[in-house]
Amino acid sequence: MAKKRVNQMSLFFSLLLLFIGINGCEVNQTKSSGGSGSSGTSADNQPAHGQATINLMAEDVFSGTNLNTRYWSQLEAYCKAGPTQLIIADMALVPDQFTRSIAPGYWASQMFALSSTYAGVAWSPPEDADAAYYFTIRDQINDWWARYINAILRIMQTAPQTTALIIINDEPDKCGARLGYAIRDNLASVGDRVTQGDVLDHWRNLRKK
Repeated sequence: MAKKRVNQMSLFFSLLLLFIGINGCEVNQTKSSGGSGSSGTSADNQPAHGQATINLMAEDVFSGTNLNTRYWSQLEAYCKAGPTQLIIADMALVPDQFTRSIAPGYWASQMFALSSTYAGVAWSPPEDADAAYYFTIRDQINDWWARYINAILRIMQTAPQTTALIIINDEPDKCGARLGYAIRDNLASVGDRVTQGDVLDHWRNLRKK
């Protein structure tokens, strides 16, 4: 009788260990499957959306003088998911981005330095301490803005429903036309989806002087 009970107990524990082992495998498989599915939202898994407009100068597009790569990855996914208009240069907000990424200073000096540098104008600093400093970092300013425009170009090339409005809120001394036409030149490959916006055109004739 005792021997029979021992055999029964041995069989019981064997079955118990087998049951635990099977369930353990199922749990591990579940975790593995769940882990691959929850490692983050895929850039291509954005839900479809209708027409949308994004004012980029109001967004977290820069990280210092570089791009905020996380933001741009999300933006590309969003643009691929539906028709999106990108407002490139809200001239009321560009100075704030310039201050955070490049250097603080008088907004008119910032806009003159940015637009003239990016447009390739051989400018010399006016009698202004801020502009004089920006003149010494022209390459940094140009590279900063060129990275931004090139990122927009890449998205427009990969997301054909994406359009761009270049300039809004241009005013005297904000140099919107000089900056705007230079931007348009560099978006020529997607130019059929780009709108200049409202600019003060007296700067247009000066942009190459």
